[in-house]
Amino acid sequence: MPSPLPLDDLDRLVLAELQRDARQTNRALAETAGVAPSTMLARVRRLEEAGVIRGYHAVVDHRAVGRTVRAVVSVRLQPKSREVVQAFIDHVWRLEETVGISLTTGTHDVLVHLSAADVTSLGERVLQDIASFDNVVEEHTALVLDERAKTSVSVL
Repeated sequence: MPSPLPLDDLDRLVLAELQRDARQTNRALAETAGVAPSTMLARVRRLEEAGVIRGYHAVVDHRAVGRTVRAVVSVRLQPKSREVVQAFIDHVWRLEETVGISLTTGTHDVLVHLSAADVTSLGERVLQDIASFDNVVEEHTALVLDERAKTSVSVL
């Protein structure tokens, strides 16, 4: 893992502003920061090239596109080898309903975050593609009743 990029005050301001509104123009961002547009462009490119800014995307409301059921599936795998874990992650990442994967410590090895149209399709996906995977020895599915997620990280 690379060392964190040292951030100065301008970097922190740029990151805070882009997290607040990533669609703002370079000119508006430069004006907010009190620097020339060319300076701002170079600074944003530096943050992108260093991997601090990994991308820009739209946040989609799952319900608005017909995905009314969210769930987290906790999975325990055996054997716990790098190859088995990677094969499982590759498998579930390809599923249309997968919106996130977390490797964990403790009783379970992987959390699979799913977004499905309804409980029936969620159940089918869990049974057909997760619980039946060869190395899954235990799975628990928890429906998400409400969810809040931060889309920004404090850098100030």
